[in-house]
Amino acid sequence: MNAPFSKFWWNALYCACALSSVSAHEAFAEQRFLLAADNQVIEVDRQGKVTDSIAKQGHSGIYEAWRLPDGGLVYAHRGGLAVFDAQKKLVLSHPARAGAKGTEANSCAVLSGGARFALMDSGVCQIRVIDRSGKVLSETPLPELEEGGLHGRYRTIRVAADESAFWVAQYERKTLLKVEEGSGKVLQTIDLAPLLRPASNAHKAFGLTPLRDGALWVATSTGRELLLLGANGTVQRSWGAQELGLTCRYLLGTQQLENGHLLVSCGDYHLKTPEEGRDLLAEINTEGKVVWRLTREQLVDQIEGVVDSKTGLEEMRITNVHAYDNERLGEVLNIIR
Repeated sequence: MNAPFSKFWWNALYCACALSSVSAHEAFAEQRFLLAADNQVIEVDRQGKVTDSIAKQGHSGIYEAWRLPDGGLVYAHRGGLAVFDAQKKLVLSHPARAGAKGTEANSCAVLSGGARFALMDSGVCQIRVIDRSGKVLSETPLPELEEGGLHGRYRTIRVAADESAFWVAQYERKTLLKVEEGSGKVLQTIDLAPLLRPASNAHKAFGLTPLRDGALWVATSTGRELLLLGANGTVQRSWGAQELGLTCRYLLGTQQLENGHLLVSCGDYHLKTPEEGRDLLAEINTEGKVVWRLTREQLVDQIEGVVDSKTGLEEMRITNVHAYDNERLGEVLNIIR
């Protein structure tokens, strides 16, 4: 009697595990990740398969890209802002402006469900809000940064939760600013320097993800540190790439997912060996454990990366990520907290 009884329970257990596996698969079945990759934008699924891509001749320094509810996309590139429709036709091109140190746009945010866009223009230290027709709706001045070069000025712009304001990262200064839209009044300043761990490579303020309660996720680029800061600027959580088990040269753009996990882009710029840029994307749970990752090996044969002239190594150059459900594009811009 025991043998059939045991077999029954083994079958039941097998079916339960199978159903659990199917449910987990369905939960991620249509999840997509839009990756800004320097000279192109790539969409991949959770298995690492490339499902879409776009490259516009002459556009380089694509630091971040966002999928839009109509199936189109928008990205910031060194030369300005570019908006494409669902058929990948360029429908809006807003150029960056030349400043005393040169021309370089760095980041963009999507407003009003894709009806407006905010472009951060480091060349002239300014944020411009533009509508779909290309009309400039507002110009927000940012503090001029005289020291250093053009590339070290500003890096990321994000909308402050429930405020008519933007968060921006001053790259080489390692400083975060919350500025009022239009006036440019500085509402809050967070100096990261005293909050950071010692690192072999210099920390730089790069990734920013504001949360609804006023907290901020911050990534420090070459310093490879992730910090969760409270609304008052105190450190609530901090992880380095090594303790996370990530093999990468940078920690860059971040996004908090619906499940509370953090998604982070791990750049492989300036590789000396392929191995040091193994991880391109990582999902990290609240305990600081990597629960999913995308690696160079998964992408290197699917897309044409950038070949570094000094080393001859092909680099994927994933700078930022936008995750969404491809079957529910109307919700792609919902704030995930």
